[in-house]
Amino acid sequence: MRIESGHIYQHEEYEEVLVLGIHQRYESYDTERNAGVEDGVYVRYTHRWDGYGAMFGTTLVDPVEEFTKVAGKKLREFTGVR
Repeated sequence: MRIESGHIYQHEEYEEVLVLGIHQRYESYDTERNAGVEDGVYVRYTHRWDGYGAMFGTTLVDPVEEFTKVAGKKLREFTGVR
């Protein structure tokens, strides 16, 4: 499954979610060596949004493996206020 930021997906628990980003996280990172200890890839999403994006306090973060278990098909692209 390909997950894309800025799109709305079906979700088992929340019906629809807006994916805000996909992020590589690190347990630690050495900026001088430009290397770190990886913690995994995470999906940042929300189940409540308006034309500007996520509503305050509604952002969720799950490992990509867990997110793909409960997410369904991509429904549409998010078109916010321009």
